[in-house]
Amino acid sequence: MSKELQFDGYWEGEAIYSCDCCGKKEKFRFECEDDLDYKAMQAKLRKKGWIFTKVNERWKDFCSEKCRNEFIRKNTI
Repeated sequence: MSKELQFDGYWEGEAIYSCDCCGKKEKFRFECEDDLDYKAMQAKLRKKGWIFTKVNERWKDFCSEKCRNEFIRKNTI
């Protein structure tokens, strides 16, 4: 799974993004429903080199271009 929400209170917890190839994780803390700004989270991840792309008509998240290319080679060729 690429994105997961883990709650530890009423609308409090962490949004966790994981690389679909290597499993590397990035976490974002939220304190209320309004803090769940997925576009802002993805923008921060893009600055760190993360790539969000469709593979076989499904969105996938990758921590690097290397992981994206490896995943595509293993799953489409």
